[in-house]
Amino acid sequence: MSIQASLIKAVTRRTIKRSGLNQDQLVRHLRKVFNNSPSLTLLPLGVKLSQVSQPGFEGDRISVADPQMTVLYIHGGAYIGGVTKTYYNLAGRLAKQLKGEVYLATYPFAPEHPFPAAANRIFEAYEYLLKLGKRPEDIVIAGDSAGGGLTLATLLQIRDKGLPQPRCAVTFSPGSNCFPDDRILDALDPSDAMLSADIIRTVIDIYVPDAEQRTHPYASPCLGDYTGICPLMITVSTDEVLYSDAKRVRKAAEQSGVEVEWLERGGLFHVWPIMVPFLPEARQDLKKVTAFIRRHG
Repeated sequence: MSIQASLIKAVTRRTIKRSGLNQDQLVRHLRKVFNNSPSLTLLPLGVKLSQVSQPGFEGDRISVADPQMTVLYIHGGAYIGGVTKTYYNLAGRLAKQLKGEVYLATYPFAPEHPFPAAANRIFEAYEYLLKLGKRPEDIVIAGDSAGGGLTLATLLQIRDKGLPQPRCAVTFSPGSNCFPDDRILDALDPSDAMLSADIIRTVIDIYVPDAEQRTHPYASPCLGDYTGICPLMITVSTDEVLYSDAKRVRKAAEQSGVEVEWLERGGLFHVWPIMVPFLPEARQDLKKVTAFIRRHG
């Protein structure tokens, strides 16, 4: 583990990880930490940023001059908060390495807009890209944490609505299960430097307040049938509370015949690949992500 990773873990443990907060307190806390991006934006040469505000899509576009590929990226933030600015560095490098463009989508947050508002919004964003004339085989859907869960929900919704699947999909530590195993959550809590078992349980109550909806595969993608879904890459840390949920997604996808590229690391933290260019492990693993995407052309 790099020195940078150790430092980031120390900071996130102090600033993000919490236990014992009620719903209102957790919403305020996560919005405070996730909506104020501390990272410096360093876009690669030849990559440009612009805002997009259209009926089907709200967010940012980061692109090279003549993009050959499109990534629809869905940010994390526990379905409660988060800003696209946090992901400019990641999106810029994806655009550069893929000679492509990255659409960073915004979506409505819980508790004001509970499930399925966010999932429906991201599905609309995919429809928007198709209406722009993007070919499905040139589109990649990717996301981290809650955005990883929304990525999986979107793939299932695309299949269910009869639209063509994208080229492939990438999820970093996807949030995917409204029925986590409490014993596993509690066992992983001490090693997770960012999220707590308590945060996971409370976020589920906030995002899907109607308990009857929690079995829906768009709410708990690990319960989904992945028949007909595009190739999928999953990254997860063995130290994080979402580790077992990511494994359940892998199992469900592979049982349905989906090709899954699995990347796990010990000693690292939740969604570490987004920390480019500052984290050495993120730089290494982003190369694996772009290689996976290229392979499925």
